[in-house]
Amino acid sequence: MFFDSHIHNKHNEKGGFLIGLEGKPLFNDVFTNKKAINLKDENYVSFYYVQYGELTTKLPHKYLKYHPRREKYTKLEVIESISLNQPKCIIIDTLNEPYWTAYDYWEIARNFPDTPFLFSHAGGYLINDFIKICNFQKNVWLDFSLTQTILGQFNKGLLYINDAIKFSLNSSFKECVLFGSDYPFFSQEEAYLYYKNIGAIDLLNANFEKLLARII
Repeated sequence: MFFDSHIHNKHNEKGGFLIGLEGKPLFNDVFTNKKAINLKDENYVSFYYVQYGELTTKLPHKYLKYHPRREKYTKLEVIESISLNQPKCIIIDTLNEPYWTAYDYWEIARNFPDTPFLFSHAGGYLINDFIKICNFQKNVWLDFSLTQTILGQFNKGLLYINDAIKFSLNSSFKECVLFGSDYPFFSQEEAYLYYKNIGAIDLLNANFEKLLARII
């Protein structure tokens, strides 16, 4: 059994972050905010609803997700939204080239040092910059969803991607790495087997539980 920190629909995990998706395009098998909160309300006690962020109003939920590439958010807009909402945990999609740099994300985390940030996908091609941020910025967590599948291809793709993932799982900041699959966009089974085969599932489960202890 495992926790999945990056799911857009329920699958085989025992708990995780249920992340809504809004705007276009939408997909039939992907949660909207409404679908995610409805599932959370059905007594799935190990699941935590993450609201897909909208910048125009104060948001009612304590866990927020920002997608700068999809919504064309600026760094300043995200900072202002976080200041307004004061969420307990924030997920930010890190695939936003060429509009943001890795250090834009770092600046946001530094502005809110007591708030946990999950930088999902760990930067893709910029993975080394994001593991550096995670090493030095103590309120940052990473998942490697999408990056592990498309770029690393579970040891069959770019060597530096796979090396960075394995380095992170054996590093001084290994407790800030989470399992994430980005299901149903990518295979949760393949991701699970990858981490199981390198002996990391127990660590990743413990990391998720420790993060929960800070934010619930």
